[in-house]
Amino acid sequence: MQFLIHSKTIAELEYDGKTGLLRVVYKDGRVRFVPEVAPTLVMKIVAQIPVERSPYLMRTAI
Repeated sequence: MQFLIHSKTIAELEYDGKTGLLRVVYKDGRVRFVPEVAPTLVMKIVAQIPVERSPYLMRTAI
């Protein structure tokens, strides 16, 4: 799952549910990989972002 994020530092989150690997892309171009992330934690992170600011979540909600 890929989420475009509108925050001050993070541009994008990409989550691989099979491996539990979370890829974080920062606005300055840095990339960080976080292993063994639970899907519920990813949803909590994304849920903190207002739905109208996340095109992916808005499409999913509709």
